[in-house]
Amino acid sequence: MRSFDEVYNEATAKKKTNKKKDKKSDWLVSLSSAQLALAVIGVILVLAVSKISPMTFATLREEFNLIMQQDMSVTEVALRIRSVFAPGVIQPEIEEEITASGGEDMQVYQASESVCFAPFDTTVKMLMPDSGEITSRFGYRNHPITGEFGIHNGTDIAAPEGTAILAAFDGRVEEIGYNSVRGNYILLSHGGETKTLYLHCSEIVASKGACVRQGEVIARVGSTGYSTGPHLHFSIIVGGKYCNPEWLINDL
Repeated sequence: MRSFDEVYNEATAKKKTNKKKDKKSDWLVSLSSAQLALAVIGVILVLAVSKISPMTFATLREEFNLIMQQDMSVTEVALRIRSVFAPGVIQPEIEEEITASGGEDMQVYQASESVCFAPFDTTVKMLMPDSGEITSRFGYRNHPITGEFGIHNGTDIAAPEGTAILAAFDGRVEEIGYNSVRGNYILLSHGGETKTLYLHCSEIVASKGACVRQGEVIARVGSTGYSTGPHLHFSIIVGGKYCNPEWLINDL
């Protein structure tokens, strides 16, 4: 016959085991409830965004697809998502000035622009548009005038005022113009969805629609628009995306 102590100890052990099971069960229920609540909140937010702002929802989806196709850091991903809800990094008074001047294109200093950080190459060797020193590279930086953090979509090449700017490739002058950000600018089309853009010029030499040869003078270095001194802002656009010119400059 079992003693009282044996029966008591067995009952106590069973009670402790049942308590542990109950606690584990309660914890799992709480975790499942929290996950369910988060999922419901996520669905509600997505539905709310899609109904209140279909444009934002579509942009988020597009940005997600772009992020999945590129090698980006966590910071770059966060900036891209933030740019959907707070596009542009230019101070409000500067944005008003740009709009008032008819120059709504803020691509040069805008964080939400379409850029590509992936390497690229061409079948035709590029010619440097001028022989100056690179002073600001493609990518994220603090804007030298506003101090705001954003994407610089080209390469800045410092040179004396009036220095000749040469066509980087054979092409056609697609556009020339002026706005308060770009200053005097010229855009060349080279076929195959490839374009080159030259900003802050003191003078545009080539005419719109003209066919130009590689190395031909198309403009002259200046400091027009948002600029801290005479330099050329040089951009390469492939398939509608701004690419890093130094992938080709480094091959020279």
